[in-house]
Amino acid sequence: MTAVDVTYVFDGGYLRPSLISAYSVLKHRPADLTLRFLVTEAIPALVPAADHLRAAFPKARIEVQPIDFDSSLAVQGHVSAAALARLNLPALLDQPTLYLDGDTMVRRDIGPLFAPRPNGAPLAAVRDPGILKALHQRAGRGWLPSRKSARHLRDLDQLADLVDPSTYINSGVVLFDLPRIRALGLHRRMGDLAAAVDLRKRLGLRFNDQNWLNVVFKGQIDLLDPTWNTLWGNRLTGRSPFPQADRAAFSASRRDPAIVHFTGRLRPWEIRHPWLYPKRHPWLGAYKALQAEAEAILQL
Repeated sequence: MTAVDVTYVFDGGYLRPSLISAYSVLKHRPADLTLRFLVTEAIPALVPAADHLRAAFPKARIEVQPIDFDSSLAVQGHVSAAALARLNLPALLDQPTLYLDGDTMVRRDIGPLFAPRPNGAPLAAVRDPGILKALHQRAGRGWLPSRKSARHLRDLDQLADLVDPSTYINSGVVLFDLPRIRALGLHRRMGDLAAAVDLRKRLGLRFNDQNWLNVVFKGQIDLLDPTWNTLWGNRLTGRSPFPQADRAAFSASRRDPAIVHFTGRLRPWEIRHPWLYPKRHPWLGAYKALQAEAEAILQL
């Protein structure tokens, strides 16, 4: 088995989902793995939880590391200010690492993501299907853009030549080749949190760190297969406005995703009755089963 490296970055508000997600990683990769929690504030409950994970998966290396974060950069936006801290990864770690948002559920071994890549791109991630949907709607396919799609299109217009819409990635699952990022001299710009916040404020953007990653790594992104980051299982990719070619390209991600990403305001770890959300079937139910299994191990 190839040794792999996984990193979470979060504050106290995302402790529970991050632990559940980490359990899902370890369940499918119990050895030859370094799993790291980088936290932007003291979280006392994390210490015993990490110990429970170590006891359950003794062949994995599990680390907890507090990191400095300038809380004055806290901004209004789609995600928490702590998410900005991931932009400092080149200054914190030496090796390539897979960054995962806490609202993810891993369903298979992530080892294949660490296979050598021929093009040497410093970042690898999955195209954001929400952005792709908006682009298809702009092209005249399907209905007029929804309010969310219209906001995506407005933000893309604001970013203009700063990003490449054809490779605009979702930042919830990202493989960072940190040595390559430093070798290309991109680490300083990536870690310029003030510039990232200024860009969002100046242009009135919805996303903060995600837009910044797309700006910094424009033209240097390796696109991963859609199975590695499916937004609630990518239901939206199986119908209009997605053309048949794209529906086929996303088919495997809908049928058997490697990572399900629970984006948006609905927080599956807080839901008690998944049957009340039939449109979220089957992945909400799968998450609740994982949550019960993980919390028994973590003693949460």
